[in-house]
Amino acid sequence: MLRHSLSALAGAWSLQLLERLPPDAVLLALGPAAVLLCASRRLRLAASFLGGACLVGLAADRVLDDRLPRSLEGETVAVVGRVLGFPDARTDPLRFVLAPEGAPELPSRVRLSWYEAPVVPRIGETWALTVRLRRPRGFANPLHFDYEHWLFRQGIGGTGYVIAGERVPDMPVQALPALRSRLAERIQAVLGRDPASAVLLAVTVGATHEITREEWERYAVTGTSHLMAISGMNVAMAAGGAGLLAWVLVAPFCRRANVRDIAVTAAALTAIVYAGISGFEIPVRRAMLMALLVLAGVLSRRELEGGHVLGFACLAIVVTDPLAVHAPGFKLSFAAVAILLWYARRYRRPAPHAGLPRRLLAAAGDLAALQVTLLLGLLPLTALLFGRVSWLAPGVNLLVVPLFNLVTVPAGLLGLLLDGPLAPAGDALLVLAWLSVRLMLLVIDRAAAWPHAQASVALLPPAMLPVACLPALWAAAPPGFPGRRLAWIAAAAVLLYRPPAPPAGCFDLTVLDVGQGLSVVVRTRGHTLVYDTGPSFRSGGDTGALVVVPYLRARGVAGIDMLVISHADSDHAGGAASVLRELPVARLRAGERLRVARPATACRAGQAWRWDGVRFAFLHPAGHGETRNDASCVLEIASGERRALLTGDIEAGGERRLLASGRLRRAELVVVPHHGSRTSSGSAFVERVHAREAIVSAGYDNRWGLPRGEVVERWQASGARVLNTAETGAIDYRVCPTDGAVLLGRRRIDARRYWHE
Repeated sequence: MLRHSLSALAGAWSLQLLERLPPDAVLLALGPAAVLLCASRRLRLAASFLGGACLVGLAADRVLDDRLPRSLEGETVAVVGRVLGFPDARTDPLRFVLAPEGAPELPSRVRLSWYEAPVVPRIGETWALTVRLRRPRGFANPLHFDYEHWLFRQGIGGTGYVIAGERVPDMPVQALPALRSRLAERIQAVLGRDPASAVLLAVTVGATHEITREEWERYAVTGTSHLMAISGMNVAMAAGGAGLLAWVLVAPFCRRANVRDIAVTAAALTAIVYAGISGFEIPVRRAMLMALLVLAGVLSRRELEGGHVLGFACLAIVVTDPLAVHAPGFKLSFAAVAILLWYARRYRRPAPHAGLPRRLLAAAGDLAALQVTLLLGLLPLTALLFGRVSWLAPGVNLLVVPLFNLVTVPAGLLGLLLDGPLAPAGDALLVLAWLSVRLMLLVIDRAAAWPHAQASVALLPPAMLPVACLPALWAAAPPGFPGRRLAWIAAAAVLLYRPPAPPAGCFDLTVLDVGQGLSVVVRTRGHTLVYDTGPSFRSGGDTGALVVVPYLRARGVAGIDMLVISHADSDHAGGAASVLRELPVARLRAGERLRVARPATACRAGQAWRWDGVRFAFLHPAGHGETRNDASCVLEIASGERRALLTGDIEAGGERRLLASGRLRRAELVVVPHHGSRTSSGSAFVERVHAREAIVSAGYDNRWGLPRGEVVERWQASGARVLNTAETGAIDYRVCPTDGAVLLGRRRIDARRYWHE
């Protein structure tokens, strides 16, 4: 069973390497081919491979066909639909997923934002809304959260925002959403809203909407994110508790009946109900399926091997929800359980005559060894999926997991179960669970504040991928296995790897995809300059934290030698505070006064310096009262006679002053001023620069229609190739004295997968 599961997974994951899905006829043919191959025992693994590819391919094709039609993109649409999941009301806008009803032209799921919502919709309610929708789209940058992939996995075919709406009062709420909503409201009524109650909501009802981005970051840094979701332990405790309760209640009255079978049946039903209450997330489904199979083995008086149970659960999820194999939670959940099962096979109990102190010491040692085994066993996944490794995870988990499993989960679940006349006792248990979470969060917060609590992993080249998998050798190989210590060497190699820097005298320039804004990273042999940090958002996020910092860490950059903010507009300076908070910055220059805690030195024409044979010089402003867009710092970067020009948002007035100053020279590469607005890129400026490469940093389908068509034509007429980050994603160049500006990559094109627009 386990071999067939791995083969099916290999077939499913193989499709993730494709830019486009195979034709429907090919996908449909894979199913019969898999059935035919099953006739031969030798070819059954191949049948599993084709079956996995067929299931995922057909499911993916359905999701892609369910996307918003292009004819409705940007149109105002009236829709009636049901709210799926708990709306996220922590910030403005409020966000939620809606399932439209009676509208076959719309996707089956859309993700909506509602600015200044008059009321928060509840899970399961039906609402009549006026919305404006667009097709799924996100930023495209190296080692960046793939928003389009996340929407695809969730089956969301469109995103948009609410213009107006009201609840449909006569539509009943389904029983399961109503129960989840009632349980969540009870927790918040008893405990209020704070980080501890948010965790309790997550581990009892599966509602993570109250956990903030900052809190998730702390949990990731300390390796405790797995505790903030319902896991197999939660399901096992709920099922075990129900079975024990059934045994106690039934045993005195059913002397002739098989009390064990009644208890097992109660445990199985509880596992199913609890999985439904928690929202059927992937780890919960895996735990529920494994629990049901083990309980079925108990009923049939058969002992099942753990690997077969895990393999069956894996196959069941692949068959019932093929796209789940794309989710990081699927990979991490099954990998962690596989490590636990493998570790359990090597576990040796203390001798029966051993005393209690010796048993406790042995248990503590085994738990510590298990945490280290999980750290190294999961290191390939955490490094490749998230670009980080938490070295504190074994120690922090060693402290908080016992408290979590022995107090938090049992008290929380029993507290929710005791309702009605027993509600006071249930409330007391909820408070106990809340206090245990407070204690747990105290440990986590202290650990997260330690310097170097986590290690960032740079973007690994294909040749390093086998090395990245070697740390799992520590978990897979038994003690004393030859070469097992290679795991530590491989882990060090992964953490210490840094992408090769440009040669001396050359520089790499990357225009990041930050939507309607600008951020450019320039790297020489030993220095890094960041020019602008992209926009901030009304919700409180910004591309400094979402794009710039992850990109720099993916490139192995530990600190910024100079941060230049061209001017104070939010689409250029919005992420500055996050960059300053997350990374050490040696020098800060700006064209205008910034709203950040750290003072900036004004950039002025004539300021120049050299790094590693590359010359940097500010050409503008001259300090003669320039304001707003024309206060933008204009930076020239020269490798020999090959130049790149970063222009910020200068407009016609700033261009005229630059031309009159005599400092403006021909450039190989230019970032087009003001995102391609018609107020910039005048004919004289374009002719003087005479660039071969002109890059526009603009948002997809932005409301200003940038870049303007006449501006693009003007640059093209001068001999430039015009690239737009909205179409290409992040753009990488290397500029050297001999070769000039060489295009290295366009992220949306080079790393395209079939779920990308």
